[in-house]
Amino acid sequence: MNTKIDKKKSVRCVSDKDKWGYVVCFGTIITFIAGIGHVNSFGLIYKDFIIETNSNAKSLTTAHGVFSMMLAIGGLTLNVISKKYSLKLGGFIGAFLMTTGSFLTLIITSANQLPFTFGLLQGIGFGMMVPVCYSTINHYFVKKRTQVMSLIKATQGLILIWYPQLIKVILSNYGFRATLLIISGISLHTFPGMFTMVTDIKKTRTANEIEVKKERDENVDLLHDHKMSNVSHEDKTLDNKKSITTLGNNFLEILNVKTLKDPVFCNICIGQSFVNFSDLIFFILQPMLLYQYEFDTNEVAACISISAGADVAGRFGLALLSSIINVNTRLLFFLATFLTLTARIVILHVRQFVWVAVVTSLLGVLRAWLHVTSPLVISNHVPHKDFTGAYALFMLATGLVNIVFSPFIGMLKDVYQNYIPAFYALTLCCLPCLLLWSLEYCIYRNKEHNSNPNDNA
Repeated sequence: MNTKIDKKKSVRCVSDKDKWGYVVCFGTIITFIAGIGHVNSFGLIYKDFIIETNSNAKSLTTAHGVFSMMLAIGGLTLNVISKKYSLKLGGFIGAFLMTTGSFLTLIITSANQLPFTFGLLQGIGFGMMVPVCYSTINHYFVKKRTQVMSLIKATQGLILIWYPQLIKVILSNYGFRATLLIISGISLHTFPGMFTMVTDIKKTRTANEIEVKKERDENVDLLHDHKMSNVSHEDKTLDNKKSITTLGNNFLEILNVKTLKDPVFCNICIGQSFVNFSDLIFFILQPMLLYQYEFDTNEVAACISISAGADVAGRFGLALLSSIINVNTRLLFFLATFLTLTARIVILHVRQFVWVAVVTSLLGVLRAWLHVTSPLVISNHVPHKDFTGAYALFMLATGLVNIVFSPFIGMLKDVYQNYIPAFYALTLCCLPCLLLWSLEYCIYRNKEHNSNPNDNA
């Protein structure tokens, strides 16, 4: 027992004292900024292009729906690649797809092409790079993992505060196509970002996986020997069944479908998927809404920067709060969702810049809380060994919600020629989380009450 404890301590010591881990942190920051730093400025970048090409808002929202779906598929693709090759190689493939999609955006003639260049290619590419970054950080940091992740996210937020201002300057000085070229050049930095993802861990199967596979193969072999006396076409049928069974087992293992048997996990996925979808599309379309409010470019860029700054403040504030008291992450996510719904209704009824900026800052803080607690809600519910598969399923659920409902949000704007109905629809997307989680609480509370009738006696 003492040997195991000493071994665990030595692993923590070696991991947390390895200086290359901080290079990995820098590579992670570069990857995220180069990959999706411009996403919150989509409204600034494509506003004039959409008007000039007579494109519709549906194309923009569909592109982001496809992007969210491809994030999940990119993660699953990396999971398959990593079984035979290194995570670093998968990261380079993701960087190649990401930059290819970014450069292809230079030649688009309509927003209808964004679902391919941005949604498909950049979505799969970034979806492959994100798990590489997180897995490598987990390799180098054990004891300091929470602090390091907080520092990375805060640094990203600080940089993103100035990103809209940078985009505004580039657009005004160089124009639309040149801005896309510069963004594409920035995306090339994902390659050095992936280059830093170095570990000395070779991908191996666990002893349990080897034992399960060995037992399964032995059973199939015994069954095959028992059937040796049958005709050859029966042997061929058995081989086909074996291949199908193995393929099916591998597919279910990749998706970790057993987690879906947990109704609470499914409820968590449904609630968070709608909230994350509405959060993403809300902040992407918010610049368009502000332009409809007749704000000028400086005011729109200022609101985006205020939101990013409030996001950073929210992360630091939550880190401070969690160091003082034990935070119930699911309760905090629920509360942040409720306050987000309220704040969105308010921002749809104010027009003065000062009040819009104030409500936007509040939404930025709430967004930080939603983003930080989202993976923690899942990790606190499922066993540690099932987290990767469970989070992949959550990403897949979020992608499905995005790809189904994103076109509907864009269609509302196009039908009414007004962004207000679309934003009300996005606000209503908070309700599945609030209603379903409240229903779950009531059901399980009644079960506990009925199972312990003597407690109320």
